[in-house]
Amino acid sequence: MERVQLLLDPSDRKALKELANESHTSMSDVVREMLRERIRERKRDKLRRAALLMAEEYINNPELTNLTTAHFDEDTNDEAR
Repeated sequence: MERVQLLLDPSDRKALKELANESHTSMSDVVREMLRERIRERKRDKLRRAALLMAEEYINNPELTNLTTAHFDEDTNDEAR
């Protein structure tokens, strides 16, 4: 681990200290866990946005839809044989 320093407003420091006391852990542990959770949230949000963009492109791009339909039709015909 690397040491970092941050400045907090007195009210934020008090809230952090209370969270640490309630969790029976250090303020550093609380900050690390909050940071990890925020990083996970951001990754999920980025993936969600990417998936929505892909879905929108799929819906709005007839070339993609036609390819999928043609592929589906081929699979259906193969299964019927």
